[in-house]
Amino acid sequence: MRASRTATGLALSAGLLAPALASVPAQAAEPSYVTKKIVIGKSHQGRKIVGYYRGHPDAKRVLLILGQMHGDEPAGRKTALHAIKRVKPKAGTGLWIIPTMNPDGAARKTRTNARGVDLNRNWPTSGWIKGKKGRTYGGAKKASERETRAMMAFLKKYKPDYITSLHQPLKGIGKAGKDVAFEKRLAKELKLKRKYFGVAQGKGTSPTLTGWYNRYHGKHGTAITVEYGRKPSAAFVKGSSRGLMRAARVHP
Repeated sequence: MRASRTATGLALSAGLLAPALASVPAQAAEPSYVTKKIVIGKSHQGRKIVGYYRGHPDAKRVLLILGQMHGDEPAGRKTALHAIKRVKPKAGTGLWIIPTMNPDGAARKTRTNARGVDLNRNWPTSGWIKGKKGRTYGGAKKASERETRAMMAFLKKYKPDYITSLHQPLKGIGKAGKDVAFEKRLAKELKLKRKYFGVAQGKGTSPTLTGWYNRYHGKHGTAITVEYGRKPSAAFVKGSSRGLMRAARVHP
């Protein structure tokens, strides 16, 4: 069991501990289920990037649902918000939920952040390029954006076993090739085909969250891009949270 997943390790600082857990007497038995809300970081315009944890404080298997990276792709964020209120991981497992890592883009309804950077082209990999300013602008340099750096710090600290990064509108499960069994379970649960989602950047490792995590932290887990359709139904958006969890084997 990783030390970073202990009850105290679930907050980025002591001040972020939930009052209910902080008040548990030292001699009391460790709780088998906890809930947490932490601030992972802030956007360029100062909006909070928030993470929620549900599950065992020392979970042996943890899923992260990242609802949104591009501000004009709202469906995944709705899935994440539904999960916060409606789902609970099975005993011994854990679930991290981050509704959006691009709150400025969500507020503006733009793909990029407030500085015009595509956060899914800003990760520090061998395939990063600056590119031209526009929808896929990679930023002035690798990991130039506050949002990217906040997510990097979070992922390095907690090292989820499974990461699902939700997007629109390409309708499929990304073929990362690292954990094909997980890809197939996602495809079955969400009724989506496995597809290769290429990133037209430089040669080398894709400068995306999934590319970065699989390349540099793959010994800890696997990250998969999940693309919803352009206009998924409300039932699909809500039901996807449980499908993601079943695929990661953290749902009852």
